Amino acid sequence: MLNRVKQLLAPIRYWRELPLRPLADRPATAQAPAGKIPPILVQTWEDCLFGKNHLLEMSKFRDLNPELSFVLWDRDQRENYLREKWGDHPIFEIYKRSLFGPMKADIFRYCLMADRGGFYFDISKGCAVPLRTMFGPEAEALITFEPHDSPLPCDAAVAPHLLHPGKLFLQWAFGFAPGHPIPLQTIANICEEYPRYKGKTYSYPKDAIRELTGPIMFTRSVREVYGRGPLPNVVQAGIDFEGHGIFALKGSKVRYMTAPAYNKVRNCPIVV
Repeated sequence: MLNRVKQLLAPIRYWRELPLRPLADRPATAQAPAGKIPPILVQTWEDCLFGKNHLLEMSKFRDLNPELSFVLWDRDQRENYLREKWGDHPIFEIYKRSLFGPMKADIFRYCLMADRGGFYFDISKGCAVPLRTMFGPEAEALITFEPHDSPLPCDAAVAPHLLHPGKLFLQWAFGFAPGHPIPLQTIANICEEYPRYKGKTYSYPKDAIRELTGPIMFTRSVREVYGRGPLPNVVQAGIDFEGHGIFALKGSKVRYMTAPAYNKVRNCPIVV
């Protein structure tokens, strides 16, 4: 009942952000320097409608990165792409069986980065400095850490290769060259672990999602790739992109008017 009341009150709480307006793709407006990571930044959401301040903040982020093309994928585009490119792979069946939008967005970002490379940012996130200031032309990946400790112990052989071996790797934003082993390993690990989660009910589904498709799984996968040997062309940009990452753009919560948040859901499975 309380959640229903909050849903009814949401338009009142966000009235200054209305009406919701569409976000269009934006081609690059400047020449990108030569490099291995394609100059495109991909985002995804269930639709393309956002509030006034959220749109303004996304516009500022785009203006900081004029050499990048910004592309938004909605729910249908995301699924059509995965069906076409990954329809014969087990990851697509897991995508279809995932019960939460964030899981689908997780799987999509790994698959798209493995195929095409580029940069990915969650639709509510940003960075206060140009991404190009954090890596050079030889970089094959741009990754960073969360400020939060990882629940997974780091292998002693891997720890010396990581700036913050005790922290989680952040997966709401990153960049990769096409075919990079990190997103490929993450896809493989999700497929391997899926049977353990299938049909199981969780008191706090968000925690299970973090394990199967979110930052805990991503952290495990990055460490496993490092365990095969050094990765000299992977840039580890400190914690939260050297402190410049923006976790929640102003006005970004308004998007939940069209796709409710999942973090308060209780006692249900995450995949079937």
